[in-house]
Amino acid sequence: MKLREKTHEKFIRFFEKMSKLHEGQEFELAYSEIQRETGTASTTLKRALQSLEAEGWLELNPGRNTRYGRFKVKSDQVSTEMVHNAESPNVPEEIPAEKAPSLQDEFQDLSYQVESLRRRIRTQEMTIALLQERLAEVEDKLYKR
Repeated sequence: MKLREKTHEKFIRFFEKMSKLHEGQEFELAYSEIQRETGTASTTLKRALQSLEAEGWLELNPGRNTRYGRFKVKSDQVSTEMVHNAESPNVPEEIPAEKAPSLQDEFQDLSYQVESLRRRIRTQEMTIALLQERLAEVEDKLYKR
């Protein structure tokens, strides 16, 4: 079953973003994280990964366990948008050229760290909400007696 064009583009944008964060290198992600970021169901995720791999756009290898995958966006298939974004639009013009690459590297590193912290916070918030629900259930049982 073919993916809708909108869904297909959503996965391409997601993997381009992640590839850029990892500087084009292979990276490992939890399938649940991909689902959360793209807002898709597990069957849609599987179909999208199969589709992107069949197109030769994405290389998929097993991760540390069955819940993770190692991904690599094929460099010759990366969109021109990603190449244009890598031309340092965030570095002001008055910075000397020899310092610009180091600032770019620092900016990319900080961007990656911020994104990682956001994911951790989201996970912790979900865990807290789950614990609060369980605590409320226990309190209900305790006070009903």
